Amino acid sequence: MARIVSGPLRTYLRRRSTTYVFLIVVFIMGSISGAFAVRTLSPEQKGDLGSYIQTFFQAFPMAKPADSMANARLTFLDNTVKTVGLMWLLGLSVLGAPLILVLLFLRGFVLGFTVAFMVREMVLKGIALAVVSVVPHNLLFVPALIIAGGASFSFSWAALQTLLGRRDINMYQLFLSTTLLALAASGLLAGSALVETYITPILIETATRYLA
Repeated sequence: MARIVSGPLRTYLRRRSTTYVFLIVVFIMGSISGAFAVRTLSPEQKGDLGSYIQTFFQAFPMAKPADSMANARLTFLDNTVKTVGLMWLLGLSVLGAPLILVLLFLRGFVLGFTVAFMVREMVLKGIALAVVSVVPHNLLFVPALIIAGGASFSFSWAALQTLLGRRDINMYQLFLSTTLLALAASGLLAGSALVETYITPILIETATRYLA
């Protein structure tokens, strides 16, 4: 069964490698823009944001543990609805492709801004805290974003070509592939939510203890 599914999936991804490379570039450009945006903050904004981050990491070890499973479930549902679910719906519409690019860019912007601010304001301590608080769950979250975005963007583009008169595209098969990849991305988001809930707090607590 796995071999039957993996063969067409590899073919699908190979045929759309250019699309995925393009989306990765869009995400990277968003990250770079977010990093440069840190320089545009006023001293007051930097001070307020820096104080908030410092307070968060200082209070984190003393925070009461929440219901981890409920927290992971909420994080998964939130990420799924706002990323994979939204991209899947946008992909079903002909006009959704530009919005998928915007969503990818904004996600990259937020990630780039967060990491750049922490590094710029706290230097080596910021690097360490960024590594333990931002990187772990994003190792799964970002690939999920790219996979879902690429599948949805491809479907939207194919739908446009079909409306313009192209008849050699099997939209039913493409819909199935898009949905399967969206489900695969949701699986990665589930893993990301578990990492963010169970592993990231331990890493943050350990880091703040040694960096205090």
